[in-house]
Amino acid sequence: MPWNTTTTSSLCTRLPPNAVPRHRSHRQNRTPSRGCHLPTSSRSSPSRPPTRSPPDTSSFPLRRAAAPAAARFFLGRTAPNSTSTALWITRGIFTGHFFGTFRPFPSIVLPMSQVVSLATAAQTALTNAAGGSTAVASPTIQVPHSVAAEQAILGLLMVNNRQLDDLAGAISAEHFYVPLHSSIFDGLQTLVNRGREANPITLREMLRGTPYDDEQSLLTHLTQMFENAGLGGDVRSLAEVIHTTYLQRQLMGLGESLRTQAGAAHRPDEAKEVLDAVSGELFKLAESGSGSATAKNLRDPLIEVIKRAEQARRDGGGVTGVSTGFIDIDALLGGLHKSDLIILAARPSMGKTSFAVNIAQNAATRMLTGGANGAAVGVFSLEMSADQLAARMLSSAAGISSHQLTNGHLSDADFRRLSEAAGQLAELPMYIDDTPALSINAMRARARRLKRLYGIGLLVVDYLQLMQGSKASSSDNRVQEVSEISQGLKIIARELNIPVIALSQLSRSVENRDNKRPQLSDLRESGSIEQDADLVVFIYREEYYLARQLGAEESMDEKTMKMKEKLEQVRGKTEILFSKNRKGPTGVVTLMFHGETTTFHNMAPQHYGDFGSDGPPPFDH
Repeated sequence: MPWNTTTTSSLCTRLPPNAVPRHRSHRQNRTPSRGCHLPTSSRSSPSRPPTRSPPDTSSFPLRRAAAPAAARFFLGRTAPNSTSTALWITRGIFTGHFFGTFRPFPSIVLPMSQVVSLATAAQTALTNAAGGSTAVASPTIQVPHSVAAEQAILGLLMVNNRQLDDLAGAISAEHFYVPLHSSIFDGLQTLVNRGREANPITLREMLRGTPYDDEQSLLTHLTQMFENAGLGGDVRSLAEVIHTTYLQRQLMGLGESLRTQAGAAHRPDEAKEVLDAVSGELFKLAESGSGSATAKNLRDPLIEVIKRAEQARRDGGGVTGVSTGFIDIDALLGGLHKSDLIILAARPSMGKTSFAVNIAQNAATRMLTGGANGAAVGVFSLEMSADQLAARMLSSAAGISSHQLTNGHLSDADFRRLSEAAGQLAELPMYIDDTPALSINAMRARARRLKRLYGIGLLVVDYLQLMQGSKASSSDNRVQEVSEISQGLKIIARELNIPVIALSQLSRSVENRDNKRPQLSDLRESGSIEQDADLVVFIYREEYYLARQLGAEESMDEKTMKMKEKLEQVRGKTEILFSKNRKGPTGVVTLMFHGETTTFHNMAPQHYGDFGSDGPPPFDH
């Protein structure tokens, strides 16, 4: 039967605040009385006068903890209307107007302005619970929060402002459930940062001009929290409670948002956008409150440095990180170090994918054979499929050209070598994800999963420009999007504590110079790539440019002959240029490249030679 809101309104208006309404035993049918109650049919009439004895509420199924928290603090007396029935019912329950009975509401500290604000939130919560309508909704939603913890920590901070330093960013104003408490915490921080004392008086003045300015009970509320702080408490423990309930509320909100958006995502791209957006919000939540981590004493990092140096001394090769498998590179870098972002950049056809895969294969092989400085490897291949990548690795391991694998010109001996190489590669701890156009948020989630499941110690991303940023950055400009991606990759390296090799394209400006060796300024859509990178590595093969130039020459003059001689001198030689090294020297290492099998090798001593006046510079110590 629908609610008779007009009748109820008049009854509620006449009810004195502390009146105990007439009633019958709650085991009998209730009839209208002077109290604020649920209306009955107009045909109902009292059979006998109700008694005035205090009501027995023991059998009522009311549970305050089951209702929306906002509704608990609603103390207003305004009458309901046709669009706020759900709010009126909740208000009635928690002010005592529950099926013809009056239940005294316990006194609380909250100011009236905050109570009204919370009541509005209650109406929204109940409307949502009713499926978007204002129909009657059962108050069963519990919003995680702890008003007691919020009041306790604010009181302790007012008593001793220095305890704010102990929080070290563990919580912020947004983590508080009650908006008034959020404003108080913000004002407290402001006063302390200005070198002033934060107490009930100064905070009352600080909150002038806010929605709580005209509330007379504000000073009383502040003073009571200040006085109750004498009961003691640990601000760090209270902060943990506040932050935990904040995370719970945010997760509940994300869950509701995900349910709504997922229902409206009918196309695959829309569903992917929803997933990326939720992933991004989850990561932000995971990082919230990260300031609670205390600074490390210098002693701990020094111990780690000594341990690495001792390990390098025992190994004799000076390699303290993940070995690349290339002697001169390991000698220069000491391996690939934890939490480092390594940008590997080159123009097309220079062999950057092959070089990165060779490093990954070398590290995984060391891990499999129990050698020092090996690692399980995760590979995100956004350009090539897993099959294409496997074919390259098989060609390299078997020493058979990729062309032979494609056209099938293989002998019985070739097949035996392929089978043997495939068996060895299948055992390597390498894990390939060839999903195209991954967003940085999705990649971060998958990288964490690889770390958790397989314990990867090295991550390869091929390549950076094929990744996507968040929807917000994508709508701005490409440079900003690439900056977000590079920053995200650095976060992955630090979060997982592993080296991350990210391949990158170079701009076309390289082709317009006589000396085509790459420079830091050539990083395409660079944004903050150079800034975020711990190590920037370029690949340069003079053979590629000489062969291309000779192909365009039709004459056989002396200049052409010299170019051919030069081509033979540099054939296979590849310069690996270390243009930025945050932890050591820069310089150049020369490797040999075998194009048919896309494999890089350590350069044999007899191949070291003069590169000419424009050749690679020596190591810069």
